[in-house]
Amino acid sequence: MSRSDNLESKLSECKSITCIMDILFEENLINAEQSKLLYSKPRRIGCVQLGKVEGMLFGVPIGDTLGSPFEGKPPSEGNFRVINDYLPEAHITDDTQLTFWTLEVFLEMGWFDPKVLADRFSSEWIIGIGSSIRRFIRNYKDLGKPWYLSGVESAGNGALMRLSPVVIPHLINPTRELWSDAVVTTYLTHNDRLAISFAVAFANILWELLRKDEPPEPEWWIREYVNVAREVEGDFTQYSPRFGKFKSYSGPAWEFVEKILERALSNEWSPLDLNTAVGSGAYLLETVPMALYTMMLYADDPTKAITTAVSSSKDSDTVGAIVGYLIGALHGVKAFPEHLLGPVLNGGLMPLTFLEVVNNVETFLVNQAKGNVVKVVSGGESCEHG
Repeated sequence: MSRSDNLESKLSECKSITCIMDILFEENLINAEQSKLLYSKPRRIGCVQLGKVEGMLFGVPIGDTLGSPFEGKPPSEGNFRVINDYLPEAHITDDTQLTFWTLEVFLEMGWFDPKVLADRFSSEWIIGIGSSIRRFIRNYKDLGKPWYLSGVESAGNGALMRLSPVVIPHLINPTRELWSDAVVTTYLTHNDRLAISFAVAFANILWELLRKDEPPEPEWWIREYVNVAREVEGDFTQYSPRFGKFKSYSGPAWEFVEKILERALSNEWSPLDLNTAVGSGAYLLETVPMALYTMMLYADDPTKAITTAVSSSKDSDTVGAIVGYLIGALHGVKAFPEHLLGPVLNGGLMPLTFLEVVNNVETFLVNQAKGNVVKVVSGGESCEHG
């Protein structure tokens, strides 16, 4: 039996995503540190608020659509525009499609089966497809590579934008597979230390936001990101900005993000200042500082956060989608203004099948909570976290 056949056989025998992750690490395929953190259990959420889950999921199409007409158009002081409402040409893009297709696979299979995800991602037209996903599909569909060898070494944001579903299976019964889900679903398309470490770090941030009732202080976002990202990225990587005043930096991405965000906060930069300094494109070393800094400044103002995210960034739909799922997880769906939420709920912006997906996610959580110590409350209720 060849090495590839043996690997295929071992993976096919796995009954859990952690089993898959472990085998991929054993084969030196995952480009990340096999940190102890990946085998730790997240803190229990004593009460799951469905309004927060809805906010996290609907925040993606809101931010995605709001920013879509401006994608690829870097803002500057000379052309700065405040985006408060959907333009007539606004539409969902790959951020929304891939998020909800990921949820569909989970609801169908009961887990994020990477082979089924690969099939789903490569079976339908993707709106505004990014280069890394395009290369993944070419490897998988056109060249016939197995799913576990089709991902590309890319530090683009195409995996982070679709991350939010990974917390869903673990809300009632938290397990270490939360981290395995973040690692493997990212590895599927983006096998890069930056992409994988950022995915695990943002899975942790999402988890903690779902536990919180109040916005955290600005420094919390830096600490929470660094504490997790460093564990998975390691201390010896060499990432550099693409341009800007800090272009000479070369080192761990987590350290760059930490230093930039601390400087931005201490010098009271605006998001536009941050964009000028490091950029805000699809490179994660630009996307993540912009998303985190927006939350550091405006976590207490959901509308300001999401409109600033798209107004101040070049990759405006993806930065908007990421800030959308963060602000939605923190505040819940009712935090979004009606003029932004209404077109999502009435089917004007995305397929009604995606609305059904959200309803099915809620049904899954309610059913899973029966007989469990975790309480699930509807969007109109609140509860104290344990």
